[in-house]
Amino acid sequence: MKAGKRKNIEKLKKAALGMITCDLTITNVNLFNVITDEIYPCEVDICDGYIVNVRSFSNTRKANTKKYYDGRGRYLLPGLIDCHVHVESTMMTPENLSRAIVPYGTTTIITDPHEIANVMGIEGVKYMIDNSKNSKLRQFVLAPSCVAATENLEKAGAFFTSKEIEEMLQMDGVIGLAEVMDYIGVINHSKRMSSIVDQAINKEKYIQGHCPFVSGDNLAAYLIGGPVSCHESSTRDEVLEKIRNGMHINLRSSSLDDSSINIAQAINQINDHQFVSICTDDIHAKDILTDGHINGVIKRYIKSGLKGRDLYKMATINAAREYGFSDIGIIAPGYLADMQLINDFDGSCPEAVFISGQLVAEKGKYLLSDEKVSQYQLRNTVCVDQIKSEDDFLMRVPDGYNKDAISVNVVVKTSDRLWRTVEKMDLPVKNGCVDISGDPSLIYVCNCNRYGYNNKTIAIYKDFGLNSGALASTVAHDSHNMNICYHNPKQAFLACEKLKQCGGGVCVVDDEGSCDIIKLPIAGLMSELDCKSISQEIEKVQQKLSKLTDGSVHVLSTAVMSLTVLPSVVISDMGLVDGNKQAFVDIFVND
Repeated sequence: MKAGKRKNIEKLKKAALGMITCDLTITNVNLFNVITDEIYPCEVDICDGYIVNVRSFSNTRKANTKKYYDGRGRYLLPGLIDCHVHVESTMMTPENLSRAIVPYGTTTIITDPHEIANVMGIEGVKYMIDNSKNSKLRQFVLAPSCVAATENLEKAGAFFTSKEIEEMLQMDGVIGLAEVMDYIGVINHSKRMSSIVDQAINKEKYIQGHCPFVSGDNLAAYLIGGPVSCHESSTRDEVLEKIRNGMHINLRSSSLDDSSINIAQAINQINDHQFVSICTDDIHAKDILTDGHINGVIKRYIKSGLKGRDLYKMATINAAREYGFSDIGIIAPGYLADMQLINDFDGSCPEAVFISGQLVAEKGKYLLSDEKVSQYQLRNTVCVDQIKSEDDFLMRVPDGYNKDAISVNVVVKTSDRLWRTVEKMDLPVKNGCVDISGDPSLIYVCNCNRYGYNNKTIAIYKDFGLNSGALASTVAHDSHNMNICYHNPKQAFLACEKLKQCGGGVCVVDDEGSCDIIKLPIAGLMSELDCKSISQEIEKVQQKLSKLTDGSVHVLSTAVMSLTVLPSVVISDMGLVDGNKQAFVDIFVND
């Protein structure tokens, strides 16, 4: 598969032979050859956006070129490739994301727009593809495979079948099937998932995986089903088993999760890392501004014990090979001139970044003068007409119940990362509603459908970390219904109303009713602001949130509360869901 457009082979040959003038020669560099793991001095000639010659100093021919760029002895290596990212999670549009991450050395991303697909269906996917064309960054799209994430456990804004997958796989820039999260459906050969995966198999397209804690016979069945990768592994043994079974492992360190220490232990245990690449998955704008992009993930894995040069190979040649790209990820004749100059293999910001041989960033600054393209208006997707007053956030007991206490399945933490289970608790009943005012460790959580369905679920969570006030968000994977965490229905209703008015986002309300909002009017997921501006909104909301919590809660803490394919108890608009069993869990327990 080619990342670039059809090249003029005859012209490139003549440029390689010095018969015609090249556009640019990058001189005085030490090439990091990701094929051989060597470093040696050279010059690189570029014509029509392609590398036409990599000349060592033993080649005495003088470059025939229009322009030189002096690398000043720095290391030259390919641009970085993010092998799995949800652009929507950055809270930026594709074009604004490009301007934010190119200066960090990222020149290609493979995106899964299943966040906006869950909200707006194919209309949202088309928006992301169209907007990405305003970007210098190479952006390739995978067709979202699980919209909604599960078939009967939630109501999202769209529902994809094999028909929609077939349509998307024919779109320009769509190169495969995105993370197949319904691993239970794949393993058990469900009709829906089999028909979806078959669309990619029949077209010989890449199939991205997602299978946390899947092992043994189930892992074998999942791999036979078609998916080839996983970015959800979190333990040493899990990583080893998957690689040993031929699965590509994507090292991840996102705004939601960081298991770098455990994963690094597994990677250090194997000698060959060809099946390891790097992704960001879910990373918001402020973390990009503060820590960088793929280079930031590299820094974290260096701290966890991996070698810098190995990590740069994972983020270049390994990622390109995982997807079958034959013209990126390597600096060699015939490859696209997507490159970066670095001072050291430590994840620091590059000194210079080139895409198609054009200098696009230098010393951390985006250099191009391309203007932001005005967005066409997307409809307000926050339709929560079932919420009419603060009384709608009361947790009412079943009709006819007249006792002073009731047994409730409370959602509690487990020892595994983000995952939760349920624990039976007897809680007071006051005026026909469950009363948690006597236990500060408890909060109410409401998941409210925002697509016109009259659905909402109210449950109780223990040790979430919100001491007062309310936190509401329309960023709630993957259905992106509205999640509201609260103690008092008054603050919950205010937060809900604020998000309804602005078209979605993240809202924090304190006990006095003061609100701060990250406004995300594009599908309730993205802003039109640039990275710095949206980061300022994120920082302001996080500061208010920090005053209301024990320090463990951040602006995306509700983001995976509703992901019905997690091996965890989650909340959807239709009830509490056991992700392992793919079944509902009773909120009220019969004595």
